[in-house]
Amino acid sequence: MRHFGAGKGPRPVFEATLPTEIPCPAARRRRANLVLALFALGILLRLPTFFRPLLSDDEAIYATTADALARGDLLYRDVVDHKPPLIYHVYRAGFAVLGSYNTHGAHALVVLSVLLTAAFLFAVKRQEGTVSGSAGLAGAALFMIFSTTWHDYDALAANCELFVLAPQAMAAWLLVRNFGRPTSKARDVLIHLSVGLLVGIAALFKYQGLTFLGVSAGMLAWPALLGRLRWSRAAVLAACQVAGSLVPAAAYLAGCAVAGNLDATIYWFRFNFSYLGAGLQGTTAIARGLRRTLMIGGVALVPYAFGIAGAATTAVRVGRVARFRAHRAPPSEFAPPSAVAVLALLWLATSAVAVSTGGRFFGHYFHLILAPLCLLAGPGLLVLWNTGRHFRVALALLCGLPALVFFALASFARPLATALDESEPDYHDVAIRMAALTSPEERVFVWGNSPQLYVLAQRPMGSRFSFCNYVTGESPGTPTETGRWDADGNQLPAAWGMLFADLEARRPALFVDAAAAGWDGYDKFPVTRYPRLAAYLAQHYRPVETRLGVVIYRRFR
Repeated sequence: MRHFGAGKGPRPVFEATLPTEIPCPAARRRRANLVLALFALGILLRLPTFFRPLLSDDEAIYATTADALARGDLLYRDVVDHKPPLIYHVYRAGFAVLGSYNTHGAHALVVLSVLLTAAFLFAVKRQEGTVSGSAGLAGAALFMIFSTTWHDYDALAANCELFVLAPQAMAAWLLVRNFGRPTSKARDVLIHLSVGLLVGIAALFKYQGLTFLGVSAGMLAWPALLGRLRWSRAAVLAACQVAGSLVPAAAYLAGCAVAGNLDATIYWFRFNFSYLGAGLQGTTAIARGLRRTLMIGGVALVPYAFGIAGAATTAVRVGRVARFRAHRAPPSEFAPPSAVAVLALLWLATSAVAVSTGGRFFGHYFHLILAPLCLLAGPGLLVLWNTGRHFRVALALLCGLPALVFFALASFARPLATALDESEPDYHDVAIRMAALTSPEERVFVWGNSPQLYVLAQRPMGSRFSFCNYVTGESPGTPTETGRWDADGNQLPAAWGMLFADLEARRPALFVDAAAAGWDGYDKFPVTRYPRLAAYLAQHYRPVETRLGVVIYRRFR
């Protein structure tokens, strides 16, 4: 990349923050071995996921939905969860390889996604020309370590956020690789269409993945601000990004139109706005966000501290550049931050918006800001690492201890983790009885918020809903879970009609009343609270067994 200064001709502007070094063959081998060791560490830290069938209720929802899809049901019409579609197909792909209800296929795919994200973080930082890629290696290592250092149901589970990050990191690499390089107009268009396509794929895992368009557009505005790209050209390429981002959704909707579930897909997409509106707002949301950030950032102190410091430094330099350009100063009078630093700052800002949307601030949401924080943290971490032995020891402890503690809590110290966190009902015990009372193809219905029972019993759902929140109005991450907020206002009236239609059409062999045991906060929603449901239960079912407070009914007519 070049600009014109006060001299007689163009001179190169190197945006690297550290000098470039050409390593000797022995150094390259050492670096390759270090890369392999770090990626092996990334796999090792996630091994506990393969020793438990389920890590969270979200995994249970994805698994039951994937099983329904494998049986021929159509998403959003015959089986419902309001998230974007790709996560269910990830679980279905895992089932196709390892068998129905086996979530370890999804666990393997999330490990692959983490490794891909780390690899592209490394590749992004390498574009900056830092010494032997050390800053990139540091960023990748931080991501692999600190993506595991929280409750296992947030950090290790195969949730949407970790699948969002892989295409976003790929898009980031394309952006910085193309930044300032002379290319043909056709190649520019292709690159930015590809960036948009990757953003669109990320959005089909989590709608907030679209926020990365703020990054990609910002990486066009930045060279335009520097006077290296015409604003009109930047606008054209930004339009290419937007167009590319629409392709995955358009293709999916076209498939839905052919299959016959387009109207249902649009209906449940619109429900997301109600879901966001039911979340925390105002100062309550801000307080929760700050509290969760302090807790998670306190554990992941190294990437958060160095990353926020790097973001602040970059923001100051960007502001200085904008001020200089506003006064039409020539480029020779200021030193802009690197393209990678600007990208990471934009990524952090847009990811913070994604994490904040809805005001729930679940722990797994914070994966979204971890990736850009690790990019920003690398250079500062290296400076302190090279300062002296005492600093290296301190940094090693700050990285190693959280990883060891949470690895232990997710594996051999599970009893301690259970004692420290909310205790989980004994789903296995009830699921065993459900399986014993039915044949593999008989459907069952669970009244409550306990989708784990379907997976552990390995029985198909008796309704399109794997949990009952759509009819009761309970909204996760809000005081409706504790009863401090009235859930009735969140009820979806149409969902009651869907539920009774399913019960009549599918005639589940068992009606499992988990609310009777007060499981998963459903003591507030007993069957008797809903007269029509209570009447239907009395008319068609008889109790056959009570297990741990859960009442199991058998259909008799």
